[in-house]
Amino acid sequence: MTATGEVLNQVVPTLVRVARRPGAILLSLAGWPIGIFALLGLGYGATGDGWAAWLPFLWAGVLVVPVAVLAIRRERLQVQTQSLHLHRTITGDQTVVTYDAQPSVSPVQEELDALSAAMAENAVRTARFFPRIEAAQRAGLLAAGGPVNAPYLRDDLRVTLAALVGTLVAIPLAVLGSIVTAVLLLAR
Repeated sequence: MTATGEVLNQVVPTLVRVARRPGAILLSLAGWPIGIFALLGLGYGATGDGWAAWLPFLWAGVLVVPVAVLAIRRERLQVQTQSLHLHRTITGDQTVVTYDAQPSVSPVQEELDALSAAMAENAVRTARFFPRIEAAQRAGLLAAGGPVNAPYLRDDLRVTLAALVGTLVAIPLAVLGSIVTAVLLLAR
């Protein structure tokens, strides 16, 4: 593993630990209004006439999708980064016998090659949505030495980012939907 991969394996778990509580707060802030909206929508649909009365409940079901995806992705990221700090390799003093006077690749050259390959990978943008995120993820995987060294980069980060944006949008929409549905229920 290169020094870049080691830095990634130290920085990413720390960031995940720092973001643990804000992530839980965000999911709670999204879950409560959507749950209330779903209950109000269920009540409105059960007491209403026709299929249109079920639209608030259906809309609450649509809003819960990004929140559920974010919760699943967050939990998987927590599990994947939880034990990274436990797998550090500690080496002691060793005697090295050199058979060839010229080393095949110096550590500095190996690191430069890994960074150059990662930069080249970052320049290729093939994805249709969030192309820079996808390119950065591929570059990070290459710099870290693959998914074995960076298991947190296995999942597509574009889906996680889209779920985060969807969750942030779902909060005000669920609050607005709850208010409108409550007014409609009171108007009956």
